[in-house]
Amino acid sequence: MVKVRTFLLLVFLLIPTLLQAQEQGIKTYRLSLDEIIQLALENNFDIQLAKYDTLISRQDEKSAKSIYDTVLDAELGYQKDQSQQTSSIFGTKNVTNEYNVGLSQRLPTGTKVRLGLDNTRNATNSVFSTSPVTHDSAFGVSVSQDLGKNFLGIQDRGNIKLTMLAVENTQYTSLEIIEHNIADVQKAYWDLVLAMERVDIENDMLAQSKQLYDLHQRKLKDGLVEPPEAYQSEANYKKRINQLKIAENEVENRRETLKLLLNIDDTRAVIVPTEKLVLDNDNLVLSQILKTAIENRRDYKKALNEVKRKDLNLSMKKNNLWPEINLSASLERNGLGDHFDQSIEEAIDKDNPNFMAGLTVEYPIFNSDARAKLKKAEYEKARQLVYLKFIERKIAMEAVNNLRDRNVLYEVAQNAENIALIHAEKLREEEKRFNKGRSDTDTLVRFQEDLIQARYEAAQAKYQYRLAVIELKNVTGTLLKQYWNEEI
Repeated sequence: MVKVRTFLLLVFLLIPTLLQAQEQGIKTYRLSLDEIIQLALENNFDIQLAKYDTLISRQDEKSAKSIYDTVLDAELGYQKDQSQQTSSIFGTKNVTNEYNVGLSQRLPTGTKVRLGLDNTRNATNSVFSTSPVTHDSAFGVSVSQDLGKNFLGIQDRGNIKLTMLAVENTQYTSLEIIEHNIADVQKAYWDLVLAMERVDIENDMLAQSKQLYDLHQRKLKDGLVEPPEAYQSEANYKKRINQLKIAENEVENRRETLKLLLNIDDTRAVIVPTEKLVLDNDNLVLSQILKTAIENRRDYKKALNEVKRKDLNLSMKKNNLWPEINLSASLERNGLGDHFDQSIEEAIDKDNPNFMAGLTVEYPIFNSDARAKLKKAEYEKARQLVYLKFIERKIAMEAVNNLRDRNVLYEVAQNAENIALIHAEKLREEEKRFNKGRSDTDTLVRFQEDLIQARYEAAQAKYQYRLAVIELKNVTGTLLKQYWNEEI
């Protein structure tokens, strides 16, 4: 199923950018960063597992709320009594059948209500019985209310709230996992862009080294250049060939890594990024970054939820210090008859009430267990408050450090680009001197190496800047917002 969805998404979403080399059977997909992320959200294994974690946890919420489900109960009973009796009044054979049915419901106030209809059929051969077969039907209502522990349903509602907070935290954890995986996919994408940039650089330098090599070969035949210089240009040319092969192999490795993250197992698929390593600095203010991080960081939201959980748990533990007090009452009416319908009519028409009320109280004298759990809950809440402060400090530190890293790397990348331009100009001037016979091969080759290194360092600096941008969005909890609606 995953393979089918991957194929459909690639075909229908990316038709405008789909190029295919028919002669080799290679499928080339030109993908933007946004398109890559959409594929990852659809197909990445870790993201799919994270989604299921939340879906599974939501069943705990339904399970917790099931205490308020209406319950239908029914009972059938049969007894045939032919035991020896102490008096002939009881007869020698008694057959009793019971047919009972009821509906019970627990309310948010902690009240338990039950509506029931009970019917007992009795058949006897006792000569003293007014009828050989009698039906005794009764219908009524019973109510039970906690007045101590679980007063007005505080324990029931508390357990549901605890479960809901736990489910919400599971969703935050799943979204964190998804966001980290999206960050990994973006980094893998820029890894591929950097590798392809290096191939472009190596291709350019290979062309220059070949031009120098061809020139020396012609001059060597005419005796216009010394053999050592011709050998040096040849060695430089072959070195550039090797470096290009290494760079091209690195591109393939990066492609396979990205395909793994996207769960694409088509060996013929070739991903070609459409993005370039560019600098797009925004004027970000530290105070706004800190505010955004506090509002969006899911670990902070989870810590806040844990404070709520500890506070709620503390309230429930205080309630456990109370004695168990249960008030119960029931009211029913019955009717007798030779047939079931007759006994029902009697129960409805005749006023034969049976009312019962009771109060039970139970309280441990020392109540050591409840007191120990209360003290534990107090310590747990205090500990969670300290942890919340730690998370706040951690978020602030990470935001400050990552914003500074991003700004510094932006300046470094700008400088690296300028350095590469300087080395390119230096090489052009040296080529002019070389063509006029005022320079040598060794210097020219060295200047070419300087330019290669400068261009690659510039690309590397822009790549590091792109990673810093990703990390800053990750730190502020905003990386996923443009791709995800924060719900699973």
